Amino acid sequence: MEMNHDITADGARPVVDRVKRPGGRQSFAAATLVRRCDEGSALIVVIWIIGLLAVVISSFAFEAHLEARITSYYRKRGKAESLAKSGLDVARLLMVKSSKVKSGELTDENKKDDDRWFDAAKVLSEGLPLAGGARVVEPLGDGTITVDVESEQGRRNINALGKNEKEVEAAFDRILEVGGVPEEFRLGQIDSFMDWTDPDATPRQAGAETEDYYSTLPEPYKARNGPLDDVEELLQLKNFNRTILYGGVISTGKVDKESVSISGIRDLLTVYGDGKVNVNTASERVLRTLPNVDEITARAIIEERQGLGAVDKGKKENTSFKNVDDLYRRIPELDPLVRNYVATDSAIYRVTSIGTVGTVQVKVWAIVRFENGALTVLRWREND
Repeated sequence: MEMNHDITADGARPVVDRVKRPGGRQSFAAATLVRRCDEGSALIVVIWIIGLLAVVISSFAFEAHLEARITSYYRKRGKAESLAKSGLDVARLLMVKSSKVKSGELTDENKKDDDRWFDAAKVLSEGLPLAGGARVVEPLGDGTITVDVESEQGRRNINALGKNEKEVEAAFDRILEVGGVPEEFRLGQIDSFMDWTDPDATPRQAGAETEDYYSTLPEPYKARNGPLDDVEELLQLKNFNRTILYGGVISTGKVDKESVSISGIRDLLTVYGDGKVNVNTASERVLRTLPNVDEITARAIIEERQGLGAVDKGKKENTSFKNVDDLYRRIPELDPLVRNYVATDSAIYRVTSIGTVGTVQVKVWAIVRFENGALTVLRWREND
């Protein structure tokens, strides 16, 4: 603001010129507006900063929560894994106890009142599987162990189907038939299997050997020319695929686009045992792979071993077959040839143990041999 300090002629001081500053009242309002805008901008900046801090804090909180959950999961998984592995010890104790039941050393009369494993051991001693309602569920700490035990010899040993080529071919044909494989395909599978396992390098009519087939593949390999190491090895053979093993829909080739659903052969086979099938544990499908055992005979065997034909069904007793002679006494229509392929006991078992802690589970699968109170692990897999 400019001020005029000159003295007038009459000696009076002039009035201060308050209007020389342009827009007096208007400039004050503008300054106020600018100040308020500055304050508003600062407030917006503060709000943004608070928002960013909230996002950062939320992110840290989420990461901390996620890390805590991951840590908790791995802690539970570690416990569940330990429980699952300890299931093998439970299985061994059950087998020891079952051998005592079988020998008569342990009975309903002399067992302890708190022997919670006696019933399971008794089932196992009768050659029956510990599965479904018969499986063992053992609480331990803040988790549980679930153990299934079944005879691996309730399946056909693919490496011991017969004493000569003719018997092996006939047995493999029955296995494929039970698996639902169309008849026109079976020669290819039989010949491929025989070529894969025999010691020579001469291919059969519908089979394959290293030089004429396997070495010509995009990723070549050699025929084993010996026993299979695992049933899944069949997937490497010519004329085999996952549908043949595990079931599914397959084209028959008889009529254009005609197809049929098959059940597969994987559940019928193993690579363990002496080649004899435990008739006390074998499924109806496995029993039907034995010489001249049809569906009716297979069902008769199962009903007899389960005691479904017993006169006094209320009386609980061991109705499993005691030996092969007992089998023929109770199933007289059985073909005499079957005697060479069956047994009533097992030494090799499939043990499935599941450790559970909260919602976390770890599964252990093992093939074991139990002899003279000792358990030997033949194969081990986790989460299979």
